[in-house]
Amino acid sequence: MNKVLGYLFTPLFVLLFWSVLLVFHPLLVAAYYIGGYSPHKRVLEWMNFCILWALRVIGTRFDVVFNVSLPRGRPLIVVSNHQSMYDVPLLLLAFRKHHPKFISKVELSRGIPSISFALRHMGSALINRRDPAQALSAIEEFGRTTEKLNHTACIFPEGTRARDGRMKPFKYGGLQTLISNMPNAAIVPVVISGSWQILRYNFWPVPYGIRVKVRVLAVLEHRNRDAKEVCSTVEEMIRSELESLQQSSR
Repeated sequence: MNKVLGYLFTPLFVLLFWSVLLVFHPLLVAAYYIGGYSPHKRVLEWMNFCILWALRVIGTRFDVVFNVSLPRGRPLIVVSNHQSMYDVPLLLLAFRKHHPKFISKVELSRGIPSISFALRHMGSALINRRDPAQALSAIEEFGRTTEKLNHTACIFPEGTRARDGRMKPFKYGGLQTLISNMPNAAIVPVVISGSWQILRYNFWPVPYGIRVKVRVLAVLEHRNRDAKEVCSTVEEMIRSELESLQQSSR
C-alpha cells in the first residue's frame, strides 16, 4: 500500500523538492554575497526545513530524540551512520545551533541548484575519493578550521549510503583525522534509522508514510585516548542502537 500511495504522491513531492532547490538558489547567493555567513546560514536552514516539509507531504514522519545535552561553546564531531541523502538536512537542522559542516564528495559541489552553492560556501570539506592525499589534506584543514570556529564537523564514516539499511563497517581514516585535528572537540554519535526506505525504489516512487528515527547518543571525550579505540567505541554505539531501533520497528 505504501508503494501504491507513493506512485500517487511522488509527482507532487518531486515538484515541491525541485521547486525548493530552484527558489532558494538565488536567495542563498544573495544572502551570502550581501549579508555574509549568518544570513546565508538562516536561508540554508529554511531551505532544508522546506525539503523535509516536502517529504511530510508524502507522509514521512521524523522522530528526533536527544538522549543527552550537548556542550555549548566548544567544537563537536558528529558521527552518524548514513542511509540517505536526506540524512544531511536532518543533521543540519538537528544541530543548527552548533553550526554543522559536512564532508562531501567533490562531485556534489557542481550542478545541483542550492546544494552545490551551499557546499562551496558554508565551510564544507570537498574531497576527491579517487585522490586519498587530497582527501586527507582537505579533512585536516576542515578539522582545524572547524575547531578554531567552535563549529561542528559532521562525518559519515561508512563512506557511502547503506541502501538497504544495514550499516556498513566504518572507515576510520577520516574520523581519526578529525580527532587528531580537533583536540578540543566532543564526539557526538548519532543513529539514523529508516531514511533508506525513502530511496528504496531509486526515487520513483517515494514510498508513502515512511518513519525516520534519529537518536543522539551520549557524548564522548577523546582527549588522551587512542583514536582508533575511540572510533571503534563510536561505531559499536551506533551499530547497537541502530539494531535496537530496527528490531522495535518490525
